[in-house]
Amino acid sequence: MIMGYWIHLKRSLDQAMLHKERCLEIPSGPMRADFWEGGWFEYPDKDTALEALENTDATSQLKCPLCKP
Repeated sequence: MIMGYWIHLKRSLDQAMLHKERCLEIPSGPMRADFWEGGWFEYPDKDTALEALENTDATSQLKCPLCKP
């Protein structure tokens, strides 16, 4: 089973947070992602997600304390 990962980018807070696919923080409904405002971005594996997290340029790059990716 392949585990997906999500990054929640909050540009207004200059923050990016990594989540596992089944984290309770991930919204279940339709999501809107915008490069300039932020949003939720999905990645197929942890290595790709970690690389994307580093490339967000967000000052605060965190891992979710709930799902602990």
